[in-house]
Amino acid sequence: MTDRTGHRMASTSRRLDRFDAELARKPGAAVEALLADLAAAQGPIIEETEGGHDALVTFVYVDDVDQVELNTPALMLNAPRVSQPMRRAAGTNVWTLVVRIARDVTTAYRFHVDPPTLGDTTEEMMQVVSDPDRYAAFTAAYTRSVRPDPYNPRQVADLADGSEEPQSSVLTMPDADALPEANDVSDRVVEHRLPGGRRIDVYRPAGGGEDLPLVVVLDGEHCRRGLVLEHLDTAITEGRVPPVRAVLWHNLSPTSRMAEMACNPALPQALTDELFPWLDKRAELPPTERRVLAGFSYGGLATAYTGLHRPDLFGAALPVSPSLFFTPDPHTEPGEWLTRQITPETTHTRWFLAVGRLEDIPIGLPGVAPDATMLSCARRFHDALRSAGADIFGLLEHPSGHEMFTVNAAVEQGLAALLTARTQGTDPRE
Repeated sequence: MTDRTGHRMASTSRRLDRFDAELARKPGAAVEALLADLAAAQGPIIEETEGGHDALVTFVYVDDVDQVELNTPALMLNAPRVSQPMRRAAGTNVWTLVVRIARDVTTAYRFHVDPPTLGDTTEEMMQVVSDPDRYAAFTAAYTRSVRPDPYNPRQVADLADGSEEPQSSVLTMPDADALPEANDVSDRVVEHRLPGGRRIDVYRPAGGGEDLPLVVVLDGEHCRRGLVLEHLDTAITEGRVPPVRAVLWHNLSPTSRMAEMACNPALPQALTDELFPWLDKRAELPPTERRVLAGFSYGGLATAYTGLHRPDLFGAALPVSPSLFFTPDPHTEPGEWLTRQITPETTHTRWFLAVGRLEDIPIGLPGVAPDATMLSCARRFHDALRSAGADIFGLLEHPSGHEMFTVNAAVEQGLAALLTARTQGTDPRE
């Protein structure tokens, strides 16, 4: 299988060839040697390839089970598939899969034992994630199936499961940027309930401060598990981002976001009616110019919608991996509806966009162009903003997938640009 950006599954690797040869002679010794190499590598075994742009990554899982699959954005599988079956070495409990991955990628991976599916089509997947009962059943089955890599000490939260503990392992390729340490912010994040019952988490940087910019981040429960505040605090501490007050805006339920964030005017109105009076009463609501709205996936779509249609609420918008393929009615309205809403009259907000480079996978939904991907949709939205004269501070194409690595990089780089720069951004593809 070859994907659109040069990543592909490989039939074998040098280390796997050696394992197969040793297995034929001394099975026990072959398995023992492979496990020793996994322990030394602290995870998958990475081998150089000719040309140097990518490397072969041999993923290994060991267990006496009937089916094991690998789940990682690096596979770039067409939705709704999220995992690929691994191969079991005959006569052993060793499961393997080799993937060719760019050398600068950082991504997560996890193993699944007898994983559930989200349906046979992207449309079926969207129906599941919009239905509370079906989504709860899928999440429970997904959580039961997940296995982190026991040889890899680096773990992060998997936003698709319901576990309180990190269940995904981290793959950092040889030329990837080192991941920064995440500060402990437990003493500077306070949970509140707004009068309508919605949860918010309020973060204040060390040293406090009264006159701080405000950053509102949608999908608060996901971003809390994804350590967005911890990474933001590290960037502030190290001087890469100016001090800010941040509010994580939680969803009313796991599935309510699919309606509330679908270019729905109810969301910016809820921010106006619920959050802003609460902040204003505490003298923590700065002028519009010093407010930033950020969101990921459907939250990124809602962020872009609010930036275009309610510039009175936020001076800057930071959509991350936004679901810009959206159409309000696939039978009458083509996808990328919001991009067509861009005019010179809707470009009063400052913009910084971000998307994962691994998100170059066809969306596959009714009404959406067959070749449309999260990456291509973000590029077209960016280009439309620029053509309309918007104040753009960047388009980050991060070497990761639809995951928190992209979010954390986008929050750091986007806030640094939006809060400190005042010059027109440039197109990173030029």
